Amino acid sequence: MSDRERGFFPGLMSLLSGLGVTFRAIFRRRVTIQYPHEPVPVSPRYRGPVHLIAESVASEHKCIGCLACQRICPTGAIPVLTTRKNEQNKNEPVDFVIDDALCCYCGLCVEACPTAALEHTPIGDMAVYTPSMLRREILHDNTVTNENFPTRKGKTGGKS
Repeated sequence: MSDRERGFFPGLMSLLSGLGVTFRAIFRRRVTIQYPHEPVPVSPRYRGPVHLIAESVASEHKCIGCLACQRICPTGAIPVLTTRKNEQNKNEPVDFVIDDALCCYCGLCVEACPTAALEHTPIGDMAVYTPSMLRREILHDNTVTNENFPTRKGKTGGKS
């Protein structure tokens, strides 16, 4: 057997093996997502941006302005949480800003909250053009969804 024949048969087997992989892959279900037009599916355990929880649909949030979330945040993503005393001499938040560009979504602020006023949302679309769009005032926004989240402004398509 010559050197030419020894190189031909292993090369042919290698080619057929590669084509076999290609033909098997052709008939598989596609997993590509057309991102801006189709929402990216997220796991039920996914921890997205933090928002305040209201006690009921028409009521105010449960935050008492204790600053526990601001103190425990390892990245300083809650830079502005100011409080004032109300009529009953209890703390209430005036400004509540979260910087999602700094947030590592660790969940420490959610766990530290004594009134369970914070929770993670399942929003997975956090793509923006400028980091300033990720700085949010969450005190007066009780209905955070994929459609009204600040990073969705100007994007078309997408389903909840």
